[in-house]
Amino acid sequence: MPFLFLLLITSFLATAPASLERLSATVTTRQVQQGKSVTVRGEVFYQRNGNMVTHFTFPREVVILANKLGETRIYDPRRNAVIRYQSEAFSTQTTQLAFFLNGTTSDMGLIGLGFVQDKTTNEGKLLVTEWRLKTPSKKNPVQRVKIVYDRANPIYIHYADATGKIIRKVFYYGYQPIEGRPFPATTTEIVYQNRDSTVSKTVYADFKLNQAATSPYFEYTIPANAKTDR
Repeated sequence: MPFLFLLLITSFLATAPASLERLSATVTTRQVQQGKSVTVRGEVFYQRNGNMVTHFTFPREVVILANKLGETRIYDPRRNAVIRYQSEAFSTQTTQLAFFLNGTTSDMGLIGLGFVQDKTTNEGKLLVTEWRLKTPSKKNPVQRVKIVYDRANPIYIHYADATGKIIRKVFYYGYQPIEGRPFPATTTEIVYQNRDSTVSKTVYADFKLNQAATSPYFEYTIPANAKTDR
């Protein structure tokens, strides 16, 4: 399974406000790594019960089904093959996008990950919060986190290791309201790996809510005869 599709598993799993029964949107991600650019296009389909279907259509068709329990299936229609994962990391309730749609961006899920806020400053009109692990652990690759807010909206977050080196940055912008809650329609993520970095820009568009969100992919099922990949 290409690295980009594995990365997108955690990027597109999201939950939503209680008043939102269904949500669909188109999504385009352009990733650059080692001088090579890859563009992925598709659609996401969310239901209030936590079920989420992501249907990638370009450069090849892949369907990802996930739920709030972290049960994830990646289906390749061309090969009629499915890969299964079970991890809390893939839960539709534990991603950063989930916190935007839930209106709980004050900690971006850091408290649940064992972090505590230890510093708050103002830089002009921006609010900056800094976080550290509540219980020190050398095994955790992330030791400190910094979040920058413009009013109540996060616009930047970075994760640093024990040496203070930043290993991941995320920028949030293009905010628009979804059921009265601001949602960043565009994000840019930079992941630093040794001497290289991977840059991904994701754009959501064509949001449809509740009764306007109609697609057979909301009830998508993987064929019973699909073979299982290991």
